[in-house]
Amino acid sequence: MSVADNFTDFYSGSSFVFRMAVDEYNSERNWTGLIDRYWLIVEELIADPRAKQLPFMDNPLPTLGMITIYLLWVLLIGPMYMRDRKPMDLRRVIIFYNLFQVLLSGYMFYEHLMAGWLRGYSLTCQTVDYSDSPLSRRMFNLCYVYYLSKLTEFADTVFFVLRKKQSQITDLHVYHHSLTPMEAWILTKFIAGGNATLPNVINNFVHVLMYFYYMLSAMGPRYQKYLWWKKYMTEVQIIQFIICIAHCINALATGCPFPRFISTLLLINATIFLALFMNFYIESYRRKGKAPVAPATPVLSSTGEQSSQAAPALQQQHSGVQELPLEEAHGAATVAATTDKATPQSAPGVQPEDINNNRPLAAEKEEEEEKRASGADGLPAGKEATSDGEFTELEPLESSGLRQRIASTEQQERNAESRTTPQIIVELASG
Repeated sequence: MSVADNFTDFYSGSSFVFRMAVDEYNSERNWTGLIDRYWLIVEELIADPRAKQLPFMDNPLPTLGMITIYLLWVLLIGPMYMRDRKPMDLRRVIIFYNLFQVLLSGYMFYEHLMAGWLRGYSLTCQTVDYSDSPLSRRMFNLCYVYYLSKLTEFADTVFFVLRKKQSQITDLHVYHHSLTPMEAWILTKFIAGGNATLPNVINNFVHVLMYFYYMLSAMGPRYQKYLWWKKYMTEVQIIQFIICIAHCINALATGCPFPRFISTLLLINATIFLALFMNFYIESYRRKGKAPVAPATPVLSSTGEQSSQAAPALQQQHSGVQELPLEEAHGAATVAATTDKATPQSAPGVQPEDINNNRPLAAEKEEEEEKRASGADGLPAGKEATSDGEFTELEPLESSGLRQRIASTEQQERNAESRTTPQIIVELASG
């Protein structure tokens, strides 16, 4: 029987392989020999003979080994290595990496069209061509390149770990990156062409958009205005899986001679991803408007990968780290945090103070005149009253953008002068 005949009629072929494996075990009673014999049968009857000489294609162990190393690095080794280290600055590396992925995905998208989908492939049912014709060989070589590209995408998660972006490493991200290399290996080893390549065409198109988005995001704040379409990226990814589900259901319902077992696996896989992406979409976009403060929503790719952008206004609303002594830390908690001009509203009756103390001089004079008219005891800015009626200068607190005036006693001032290092670090943020 030929490779195409055996694998198209998958159930007959698998039954034949199973009977031969049982006969082998009954005759030799040797599990090692059984496994060797079973794999030899698979190689001879089912596998594409064109894949035997390619690196990593002889058996699945190298691919499984790389996936195992990837998971160990992402979940254990990488976080432990970076635990006491600062995040690495990989901006330039990431820009060139994303550019490489854009070009590679664009090339694979073009090749999928030229090797079959614009050269006579049927959108409803397309079997695998195992011949050595130019178009069949072109599609086979493309499937192998697609497999290698999935190995290069391990770098997405490695960059997250080195930059200490653990929040970006979601279950969906890890699931996808650890599964797709094995899927691509099966594609190249057994079914390099036909219906199984339609999801690849759509995936390559989505990856062109996705990695182009990542590249712009990594190029700095001045390019943020061009990233308004991130919501539509997720919608395109959802449409991708809906098309794949419909395509697989059609192949199963119409009796397409493409392997039903593979169509079933593709259907299950696409359904899982559709559910995960729909959940991400609902959590990120539909429910964001209901929350009082909506954090920056990461963009999730069809590879499970996320990219977040912090709004410049949001970054400006937060000061750095303010160092206060331990005794003053409790008092600092009672001081209302002020906001900058980006704050849309303030509490009624409370005049917000500019975080850099850049209020107009006229406003300060007007405030002083109101205090004199009302008979209130006004104190000059930057001074405090002592027991003998004199005014003494207050020592300004060190801060990065946010100025907080905290009244302290004379004993606390002497303690503060005698200390050389802060006892506690309190982060004061506006809003």
